[in-house]
Amino acid sequence: MSQITEVLYVMKKLSIFPIILVLILMMFIWGCDSVTTSDSTGQYYLIGGLVKNLDLDLAQTVVYMEKNDSLFDDATIVFDNDTLIYNGVDELYWSENTASGVSQGSNILRVSDSPNLSELLSYTVPGDFQITSIQLPEDRTNNGGDPVPIIWSLSLGSDGYFYSVNLKDSAYTTAGFSEFVTTGTASTTIPRDAFQLYSDLDTGWYYVYVCSYDGSPASDYNLPTAIPPGLTENISKIRLSGQFGTIVVTPRDSIHVTLQ
Repeated sequence: MSQITEVLYVMKKLSIFPIILVLILMMFIWGCDSVTTSDSTGQYYLIGGLVKNLDLDLAQTVVYMEKNDSLFDDATIVFDNDTLIYNGVDELYWSENTASGVSQGSNILRVSDSPNLSELLSYTVPGDFQITSIQLPEDRTNNGGDPVPIIWSLSLGSDGYFYSVNLKDSAYTTAGFSEFVTTGTASTTIPRDAFQLYSDLDTGWYYVYVCSYDGSPASDYNLPTAIPPGLTENISKIRLSGQFGTIVVTPRDSIHVTLQ
């Protein structure tokens, strides 16, 4: 091989390396682009809450979740170090504990869909409390279904209260009366409406509960009645929206409505 040939050969070899390098870089960039899918820009929606029921000694956390407007069953959801398990029958994430096993105080709701979503949301489980006074005779008789003042102890850490009234045989259904407390105090007066059915007096034994809440709970599981209307969405992240909060339910008290 002549010297000129050798020089051309070496130059040719050297010129190949920049081309190879460019090709490798282009392949890497193309490879990264291929990982970008609809998952990395997806939108998530979550709705639910924790209900700690002191009357039943039961606590349930229930969450429904969507991704891109479709049911999503592959998230990791943890509240109070308790990982929620997806229940395919009810299409809900679910965890259950004793009420005594859930402590008062700040807790984190962790919601993730690795590597596309990771959010930490802070909520408070309000303190345990109880009804301390129902202004009726000791036998709890309310002749004629008059309004009844009630008082309860404070539930520390709560944003507010609502109360529930149901006939004994229809407790833990949606067929009860519930209303937010707007007085700003730990007291209210149960109205005559709570003891009526289609404007007529509905006699019998009623169970009464007071519920404290934090955030904007949206789960009626483990509640004596439905949550009264009025709470709105309180999760507003770039890729996660929705509604979540906590509720603590007092042990029940009773009222006996009669018509003598």
